Amino acid sequence: MEFIDVSAKTIEDAIAKGVAQLAVDGQELVETKVLEQPSNGFLGIGRKPAVVRLFFTAMAKTATVEEVAEAEEQSVAVASKPVATTETEVQETAAVETFDDEVEEKPSKKELSKEDQQAIAEKGKQFLDDMFTQMGLKVVIEKMMTKDKITFQVHGEELGILIGKHGQTLDAIQYLTNLVAHKDVSGHCHIVVDVENYRSRREETLVNLAKRLASKVKRNRQKVSLEPMNAFERKIIHTALQGDKHIVTNSEGDEPFRHVVISYKK
Repeated sequence: MEFIDVSAKTIEDAIAKGVAQLAVDGQELVETKVLEQPSNGFLGIGRKPAVVRLFFTAMAKTATVEEVAEAEEQSVAVASKPVATTETEVQETAAVETFDDEVEEKPSKKELSKEDQQAIAEKGKQFLDDMFTQMGLKVVIEKMMTKDKITFQVHGEELGILIGKHGQTLDAIQYLTNLVAHKDVSGHCHIVVDVENYRSRREETLVNLAKRLASKVKRNRQKVSLEPMNAFERKIIHTALQGDKHIVTNSEGDEPFRHVVISYKK
């Protein structure tokens, strides 16, 4: 299987850079392996970046958003075997957290002016325009703005390549768009990148999955580990089940292998 090695300051940065690069080249991520954990060294001396290896395959055809969503609804995001915390086994014990500790967007310490928000939106849209042009995609980008969020809804035909498996490519594009758009800007306004309302469909799929697995856990009294998900998707699972008095959910492991575990609450 072919692969590329990518380095960056953090594992998240490295994966985002690599996935975006694969998308531009018409490739799809299959598996992620952490080669080296980042290290700050001592007083900045001996600092090392994170290095990840991304295994990929060429897309057989350009899928539509509807085809991607349908395929995900038919698949069950449950780990068939215990999920490893890291490929390099740097840590022996996995971190455990409840959904209250999931990563959320931190509010900006400085109130963002309308001018700064507009500048962020323009930089973000320009980045997306340039990327899609390089990919040879014809799209229409719809921009929606609220006080604390900028949403870019991408419309077009056969845009499945922008989503990737469980939205990995789309998450990488969104992550990089936020980095580029906020460069040299003191305030912060979260940017959401979506493709033909994929994210709302994905959320509905995850909520249904969470409820279905919770019922299974209550019947069998055995915990279930889901496949690794990003922080936003893990929170969807946690939130969907937080009102069930017989179920408890935790997130375990280290990125990018962090996953949700659904257990029976005695």
